[in-house]
Amino acid sequence: MILVGRAARLLLGAMLAWYVGHAILAPEITRVAALAAIAVAALTFWRPGLGLLLLTGLAPAGALLAAAPLRVTELLAWSFLLAWLLRVWAPLSRSGWPRALTVPALLYLAVITTSWLAFTIGGAAGIQPTAWPLFLFQSISPEHLVRSSPEPETWTLLQSATGIAVFLATVGLTRNDRRLAPELARTLVLSISILGLASLAEVVRQWGRNGYTTWFLMRYFNGERYSLHLTDLNAAASVYVLAGLIGAALATFDRVQRRLWLPLTLVILPALWLAGSRTAAIAGAVVGALTIPRGIRERHWRLTRPQLALAAAVLIVAAVATVVVAQRSSDAPGAARSLRLRFGFYETTGRMLASSPVFGVGVGHYFDRSAEFMPEDLRVIYGNENAHNYFAQQFAELGVVGGLLFIWLIIPPTVRAWRHVHSAPAEDGALIGLFAGSTAYLITCVTGHPLLVPEAALPFWIAFGALGASTTPETGTATWRRAGTAVVGIFIAAALGQGVIAYSRTTATPPDRGFHGFETGDDGMRFRWMTRHAVTYVPATPGFVSLEMRASDEPAARPLVVDIVIDGRVVERREMSPDRWIKIDLGVRETARTPFRRIDLRANEEWTEEVRLGRRTARRPISAMVGEIVWTPLTAETRDPRESP
Repeated sequence: MILVGRAARLLLGAMLAWYVGHAILAPEITRVAALAAIAVAALTFWRPGLGLLLLTGLAPAGALLAAAPLRVTELLAWSFLLAWLLRVWAPLSRSGWPRALTVPALLYLAVITTSWLAFTIGGAAGIQPTAWPLFLFQSISPEHLVRSSPEPETWTLLQSATGIAVFLATVGLTRNDRRLAPELARTLVLSISILGLASLAEVVRQWGRNGYTTWFLMRYFNGERYSLHLTDLNAAASVYVLAGLIGAALATFDRVQRRLWLPLTLVILPALWLAGSRTAAIAGAVVGALTIPRGIRERHWRLTRPQLALAAAVLIVAAVATVVVAQRSSDAPGAARSLRLRFGFYETTGRMLASSPVFGVGVGHYFDRSAEFMPEDLRVIYGNENAHNYFAQQFAELGVVGGLLFIWLIIPPTVRAWRHVHSAPAEDGALIGLFAGSTAYLITCVTGHPLLVPEAALPFWIAFGALGASTTPETGTATWRRAGTAVVGIFIAAALGQGVIAYSRTTATPPDRGFHGFETGDDGMRFRWMTRHAVTYVPATPGFVSLEMRASDEPAARPLVVDIVIDGRVVERREMSPDRWIKIDLGVRETARTPFRRIDLRANEEWTEEVRLGRRTARRPISAMVGEIVWTPLTAETRDPRESP
């Protein structure tokens, strides 16, 4: 069994190393991001706890190390995980993992993986079952960390699995060394306060470029929002409130280093105000008021007058900041409109869940399918959108089973932590901060989706893992855990069965996907833009397919290369030119054992182009230009044009 476990670790670690290697060697990667990934892997390989601390410090700033579409935060996480797995001479965790944490985490991971498998198999029409393993492997792009896998179910699965894996690694390493949890808490505060200070410095710099005029600052008082390290401002606010409450607890309970944590916490407050999330501000104020003063009271502390004055000043500043954030652009009509839109999203989610209550619409597919279920007024405004409630989105995408598993993963550890921090000694102020910060973060998930943003998700999973490891006792397998495992086993079998049935029932040729509508170029050529992965279908009989392709004029770090995959096998790989159309003729002699034959076009480059989506401006992905795709049956009178007469 030990040898099997080590072999599995080697295999998984080698796979992660392959993807990380692709990213580090990609021409788009910045030197800083590549060196950061190498440093995380090297430090983890030496001492995993130090590697986790470095990951904790760098993860929130991933978007600053290299611009999108590079997934730098996941690159750092995969670098940490591969080194942790490849240390096969040492156990992953000498102290083990409490089943109360690992069972729901692994079952939730199993459900999202099953959702991905069922969706991918159900959409594999035209691929013979014997080619499924290769087809599934090809579904995860080797360039995922460079520009993401093109299918939403794939990148959502990988991002969610990365968070769960880092959570479990944090639990295991923290149980090995109880000193690690406070260090992780301190690292989060230090890292995120630096990012908050950088946001403030950037605002001051822009203010100076505008002559330090009053009107410039009034923009932010009148509702304009800003964060340097994240474009998703609600996600940025979730991270700020996570670190701000940890810092407030450290400033309260860490008497030795209080002078360090207090100013760092105070720096986060204006950064949170700039991010402008009312939910985050209110959650931080309420959770902080309910947690930290109670911790002081239960420890029977008697504060001196200077300490009381300082505490009162901090509370006043926090209260004023909360009121100001809550009032920014929140006049009565605006607040009523915001509330009406929220109910519209709840209606959308309810309709989506009702359409598939057991299996959901599929992991990662809320955004794409939201327009089908939106009320008309919401569809006009957004076109497509996420649920603005991460808990509700889990139910809609994964069904009742997946949604309840996510609740099981989150709520019981939070309740156990609440009970633990009441009796913890004053020296465990970091745990009070981890509890308060994680709880406030989860409250922001009720009106947002920070866990869909890697730079905001990884800090939470690390904080939550350190909290769970420190407050969850080692327990045996309970009856309800066995029941949960049995239910998930039934779910997996049923979901995979549904995917196979959907595959077998697809007898009519599906429509092409991954293409935009037909256009006519300046040269008169009729073509469609493809995304980075497009699919078309041809008859199952022998014949040959002809198509013309051309690269975009957009500047790129490398040539555009397109793989043409037939029946799950790469049969042609061509470099596209932006100057001329390239004609490709491919012959197929075998008759497929499926009702039709599937052809995948996979490109290594992608750009975005602005289009209108509802009342908003969105950006659609484009890759190669593809002309008409022509299929010619191979008969006795028809020869493959590539063959010599």
